[in-house]
This record gives sequence, C-alpha cells and structure tokens, in this order.
Amino acid sequence: MDSLSNPIFSFVILHYRTADDTIKCVNSILSLNEEYSNVVIVDNASENGSIEIIEEHFKSNKNIYILKNNKNLGFASGNNIGYLYAKNILNSSFIAILNNDIVLASKDFIKEILNLYEKEHFYVMGPDIISEIDGGHQNPMKLSYRSKADVTKEIFRYRLLMIISKIGIYDLLKPSRKVRTGSVRKEIQREIQYDVTLHGSCIIFSKEYIDKENMAFREGTFLYAEEAILARYCQNKRYRMIFDPFIKVYHKEDSASNSVNISNKKRREFVFKNMIKSLKVYRNYFN
Repeated sequence: MDSLSNPIFSFVILHYRTADDTIKCVNSILSLNEEYSNVVIVDNASENGSIEIIEEHFKSNKNIYILKNNKNLGFASGNNIGYLYAKNILNSSFIAILNNDIVLASKDFIKEILNLYEKEHFYVMGPDIISEIDGGHQNPMKLSYRSKADVTKEIFRYRLLMIISKIGIYDLLKPSRKVRTGSVRKEIQREIQYDVTLHGSCIIFSKEYIDKENMAFREGTFLYAEEAILARYCQNKRYRMIFDPFIKVYHKEDSASNSVNISNKKRREFVFKNMIKSLKVYRNYFN
C-alpha cells in the first residue's frame, strides 16, 4: 500500500440501469480538488443500454474503469467485485463505495477523509448522508435487532408477511408495521460517533481494513441488512467504525430499484424474500 503522503483513493460505484444518476455521481467525483483518485463503475447486468451510455460519456477519462457483471449479483457481491479490483489491481489505500445516486457535497471530500484517518485511524467510516427527498439524515442507522432472538423473530415476521401476500389478503389486512429497510432522522448529533451502523449508500474503507479483508461486504445476501451485517462483523473483529457528521454527501434514494417497473405485490414480496435471506446471514454473526 502507498503511504498517506501519496495515497491511492478509489471510488466504487455499483451501477444498475439509471445512467443519468451514475454520470452525476461520477461528475461530482471528477470535480474534486484532489486529482489522484480512480473511479470503478460496476454494471450489475443492467441490460438496458445504460452502461454503454456511460462508457461513451467517459471514454476519454483514463482513471475510470468499467466492469460488467454477467448477471445481477445484488448489492454485496456486486460491490465486492469493484472493491477487489480497487484493492488488487489499483492498489488502493482507501476505497469509497457509493450508490450511483450519491453526490459528493464538498470538493475537499478526499482531503476530509484523509484528515479524519490521520486523527482516528478508522477501519470503516461513514459521512452525513442527506436525503434529497426529505432532507433527513441516514447516518448512523438505528440498531433494530439487539440479539439473535430478535433476528429470529423478525425472520418469522417476514415469513408471515410473505404468506399473507402470497394468498392475496395482504392489502385487506394492511399490516400496521412497515417494512424496515433503513432509517432517517431530521436532526443528528454534531459529533463523531464510534462503533455505529453505517448506511451502505456511502461508506469508506481505509488501508487498515483493506490490508486485512478481501471483501467490503459479507457475502450471502442480495439486498437489505448489509450494513447491519458489516457492523456486526466489524464489532466481532474489533475494527473501528466511525460516523463523521461534518463530512457530507447527498442521496437521491432508491433510483435503481425504482427504475424497475413491477407491481406493488411483486415489489413487497421481493423485499420480504430478501429480508429473510439477509437476516439469516446476519443471525450467523451473533456469538
């Protein structure tokens, strides 16, 4: 790995179908004051011509690398493809994984991350992620499950919701509890927080983590709960995770999933199915 005097900072963007968002995200990176960064775009089998649009748009930029998955690998595995490329091929000292609908707020983003690392020597960090929909703050995420028993109960709940949906009475019963896939808040503490769960739409891995780990996120999920799994994994490994509210990004939210035209029934059953799958993985990380 390079020393901090000349670090290699790479951004990994998981692209799926929405070219305009990815281009906007990359442009916010290209506008940074620091010039020693790479961008790795991983296309998760969009199959709608969007990655070809991105290729054409950035064809003259030698620091942008485009990888194409043959099938949609989901969030964790798709991002891990980019993480491995940034680690092993680009020899990155820092890897920032961004959703393709993230826009960096500061032109000094890299400098802010490096300054924070020199003070804190974190393994993983997350900035203040501000929703463009309602101005809410998505970091740090609320801890929903405090024990293995909590996770087991939640798996049972999603299985029950799936059955209710499959037999066609979900809309009649209208379960009062909403599907929990994230959290936002209008106000946050203006101080660095430690050992928290960080939102996966913008998460930065330092050389401390990269030197030891060949995956950014744990495998076995398709979508949902990757952040909770990573937080639990880092806790078990005693890796320092921190949230810095003074470094900011903006998040459009759910642009990729909203680009897929499916019915409400199919959408909710997709959520139920993948929450069950992810929670089973999460449960394995409780001692």
